[in-house]
Amino acid sequence: MRRAVVVAALLALLAALAVWLGRSERPGPRPPARKNKAAATQVTAAVEGEAPALGVARRADVDRSGEGVVRGRIVDRDGSPVSDGRVILHCLPSGTDRSAPIDGGVVEPGPEGEFSGPGCRGIVCAELRHPTLVPRDPWVLEPNRASVTLVAQALSRVVGSVSDGEGRAVAGAQIWVRRGADDDPAALPPFTSRNTVSDGEGFFSFARVEKPPCDPCGEASGRCEPGDARDVPTYASLMLIARAPGFRPTEKEVSVDEEDGWQIVLAPPLSPLQGTVTDAEGRAYARARVLARAHTRGYEVHQARVEAGQFSLAELGEGSYDLRVVQDGVELANSGGHVAGETVALVGAVPALGRAVTVEVVRRGSDEPVTGAVVDGGPFAGARTGAEGTVGATDVLPGTYTLGVRVRGLRSQRAQVTIPGDDAASWTGRVEVDDSP
Repeated sequence: MRRAVVVAALLALLAALAVWLGRSERPGPRPPARKNKAAATQVTAAVEGEAPALGVARRADVDRSGEGVVRGRIVDRDGSPVSDGRVILHCLPSGTDRSAPIDGGVVEPGPEGEFSGPGCRGIVCAELRHPTLVPRDPWVLEPNRASVTLVAQALSRVVGSVSDGEGRAVAGAQIWVRRGADDDPAALPPFTSRNTVSDGEGFFSFARVEKPPCDPCGEASGRCEPGDARDVPTYASLMLIARAPGFRPTEKEVSVDEEDGWQIVLAPPLSPLQGTVTDAEGRAYARARVLARAHTRGYEVHQARVEAGQFSLAELGEGSYDLRVVQDGVELANSGGHVAGETVALVGAVPALGRAVTVEVVRRGSDEPVTGAVVDGGPFAGARTGAEGTVGATDVLPGTYTLGVRVRGLRSQRAQVTIPGDDAASWTGRVEVDDSP
């Protein structure tokens, strides 16, 4: 009897539980449906399913970082593409007052001036690095937009010409600009380069330094300095130096603001400074060279090879020159105060009788020869090791030489060899190279 009562109670409890569960599963009032839910579902399906839908890109085309991509095309004021130079992308993040270059944002334009690079969540500014062009207007880009056309304009230039004494144009003349002797050592040149070459008609030009227009990124980072570029301290006096084959070096002091341009007239050469170079016994050196540096113009240097003990230095300018005789980097003699047209006899302090030298290039820690290694320095100039890993030279004077060794696939390495001063006819040394790339 008691068991029947217990069973009946359990059955009643289960029935009540079933009724309660049924009521809890009945749907209640639903919130109003969002109009863009279907679109959101399609977007998700397109991205996750690797297939485009309603213009939505595949996962591979989506910038998951949210930074996006900026695109542009650079042209000059005539509409021609600018395919050289470099573009540096900067970011001014939203809500901040400081900009910074974007990682991976240094790009080079293509053949039609086109470029693309990473954007950011904020303002993207494009900085142009070019020797002769600057942006016409501030370049500001938006990520994930169509390519925009960016216009660059040429820097203003100072033009000059080079001619001989009879008014004929001199092509291929090397032109340098230097500060005057009494100028401020901290002054900067007013041009984007310090040297150029005259063209086929004898003309040359220098591009003037100009500040690019200020963009929001530059203003935030302090790159937009107030004032004009010409307010920066530049050379107060300019000296032009011109050199061309068949003429003596010419200097001329000029002004940046000369309205008629710069005109340089090259003078005919003076008589050469010539002479002999031997050791104390009258023997000639195998690979000696004579260097001549102008005493009052330290930037002006001439050189001549010594052939059979004779040398001749042509195209010298006015004033005296200091002479040095070197072979394979070893100084043999020096003498000062010589002028064009003089004949001088120079005697080296080291005997001209050298020895045959062989240098083996091997891998460090083994005797394995390195073939195809390029060796420079001392008596070697671009020598390449053969099957036995060696290079050789004759008539090498005693001394310590620093050699540079380049092996394909490895970093460039340096080593020193010391040739003793004994009477042996030959000497063999070894250079070890590491395998680290």
